[in-house]
Amino acid sequence: MAKDTKKANRKTLVKALLVIVPVFAVLTIITIFFSRGEKIPDNPEGTTGNLAGNLNNGGIICESDGRVFFSNPYDGGALYSMNSDETDCRKISTAVASSINAAGGYIYYFQAGSSGATGLGGVRVPLSYIRSRSDGSKGYSLTRSVVVRAQLIGNTLYMEGTADKEHDGPYLFSMNTDGSGEEVLALIGINPSCASGNSIYYNNIVSDHNLMRYDTISGDSTLILEGDVWNPVLYEGYIYYMVPSEGYQLRRYLLSGDKVEILTTDRVESFNVHNGYIYYQTMGDNPSIRFMRTDGSSMTVLARGNYNSISMTSEYVYFKDFWNQTSLYHTAYGSDSYEPVNSALQAALEVLMDKK
Repeated sequence: MAKDTKKANRKTLVKALLVIVPVFAVLTIITIFFSRGEKIPDNPEGTTGNLAGNLNNGGIICESDGRVFFSNPYDGGALYSMNSDETDCRKISTAVASSINAAGGYIYYFQAGSSGATGLGGVRVPLSYIRSRSDGSKGYSLTRSVVVRAQLIGNTLYMEGTADKEHDGPYLFSMNTDGSGEEVLALIGINPSCASGNSIYYNNIVSDHNLMRYDTISGDSTLILEGDVWNPVLYEGYIYYMVPSEGYQLRRYLLSGDKVEILTTDRVESFNVHNGYIYYQTMGDNPSIRFMRTDGSSMTVLARGNYNSISMTSEYVYFKDFWNQTSLYHTAYGSDSYEPVNSALQAALEVLMDKK
C-alpha cells in the first residue's frame, strides 16, 4: 500500500514538473525578451548622447533635459543625478559609471563595478554597458564587452571596445538602443566621441594620426586633415585637437575653410570646449587648469596644480584634483574662482546616514 502511494506521488510530481518547467521557461524567455526589447522611443534627428569633450575626459558627467547625470566621487563613483543648477541631487544607482550618455528619458553608461548594495536599477553585473531609465530603474545590460568610449547618435550606440576573446585589439561596434542589431564596424580603435549628424570625426591611431571622418550610413572613412591629431572635439564648425608631435599644442581646424590655428604652445594634458570657452590642463614646471575663449583670447589661470576629468554642462565646468580623486569642483563659465560641488557631497552624506 505504501509503495503504491509513493508511486502515485512520484507520478503526480513528474506530471507537475512537466507542466511547471515549460511554463517557467516560457515566462523566463518572455521576461528576458521584454527587458531587452523594451520599446525605446526614437530620439530626434541630430541627437548625440554627450559632449565629445566630456567623453574624452572619461564621460563621468552628462546633461540631458535639464538633468545632470554624474559619477559621484564622494560615494565611490556611484551614479547620481541632479538638476542643471545642482538642486535635487540624488543617487540613482550604485554602478560606478563612465562613458555616460543620455537622451529621451534614458541613460546609457559603462559599469565598471558597484559602489555598494544594489540600487534602483537592480543591476550588479560588473563590466557591462547599461541602459536604464533616467531615474535608474529598468536597468539592463546591453553588452558585456569592455567599452572604452561610447557615443549615442540618433537611436544607435557606437562603442569602442578593447581586445577580448574574439578580437585581437580595439574595435568599433554598434547596436540599437533596445539592444538589437549589434554589429562590428571596424577592427581598429575608433573613438566615436566626436559626432555630428551621420559623421564621426576621429584620429587614425593605426598609422599617421590623421583626422578622419567615418560615415555611419555608408561605413566609409575619408581623410579630413593630415597631421598629428589627438582627441578631436567639434564645436561651431571647428575641430579642436591636441598635437602630440608638437609638444601637445592645442589647435583648431576650420572644416569649411581648411584653416589651422595654434591656440596655445603650452603642453596640454586634457581639454574641453563648450559655451564659448576652452578649459584645459597644462603640464610642465607650473601646471595649472586654465580657460580662454574659443579663439584663444583672454587666457586666465583658474587653479594651480594638476587637475583632470574636465567636464561641461550648460551652467558649470567640473573637474577633479588629480591627486585626490574623491574631489569634485565646479566653476561658472568665465569665473576665476571655483569651489567643491557641495550638493554632491551632501547627497552622498545623506545616503551614508540612511545606511546607519
